[in-house]
Amino acid sequence: MKDDTGVVQIWTVSPNGGSPQQLTRNAWPIASAFAWSPNGRHIGYVMETSICISDSSTGETTRLTPPTDLKIAPRPEACVFSPSGKEIAYVRPTRSGQTWFNQIFAVDVEP
Repeated sequence: MKDDTGVVQIWTVSPNGGSPQQLTRNAWPIASAFAWSPNGRHIGYVMETSICISDSSTGETTRLTPPTDLKIAPRPEACVFSPSGKEIAYVRPTRSGQTWFNQIFAVDVEP
């Protein structure tokens, strides 16, 4: 959902009802579907051509990959946590010769 400045953020809402609560306060909009880590500690997504995670308690965001050229930026499909929660798989375009195709990549959640 968008915040008051029009930037798409992550919001939470209690399963018991109530108003949505803004979790993230990022300068750039969330640019993909998102996924919860297996332990519920992080939410992973694409933001500003990077793979990012946010702490599900504080909303603090950590960039896991550097911003990249839009041509090879992560795709907007959901980032997927490994069963251990230690890696995130994502898809981005890559090139072999003159042919472009989508390739799966993985990045460590915590170094």
